[in-house]
Amino acid sequence: MALVTTRELLDEAVASGTAVGAFNVVHLETAEALATGAEQAGLPLILQISQNCIRFHGQSEPIVTATLAVARASSARLSVHLDHIEDARLVDEGIELGV
Repeated sequence: MALVTTRELLDEAVASGTAVGAFNVVHLETAEALATGAEQAGLPLILQISQNCIRFHGQSEPIVTATLAVARASSARLSVHLDHIEDARLVDEGIELGV
C-alpha cells in the first residue's frame, strides 16, 4: 500500500463511481492522524500541503519530507499533493522532494 500518486487515486474513484477524500496537513501530527484514520477506515486519502502550510514551517522540506514519510509508512493508500500553490519555486521544490 503506502504512497501512491494522486492520479491513481482519482482514476480509481472515477472508475468506481466514488470519491476520495483530500485533507490539508498543518503539521506532522495532522498527517499522522489522517493516515491513522485512513488505515482504520480502509480507504485511500490525499494528504494536501498548502502554500500557507509551507510558509508556516519556513520552507518546503520539513513538512513535505515528513508527510511523505508518513504516507510511505502507512498501510493505507495515500498520496501527497501540493494544494493551491501559486509560487512556482515551491512547486519545483515539491517535485524535487518527491511530491
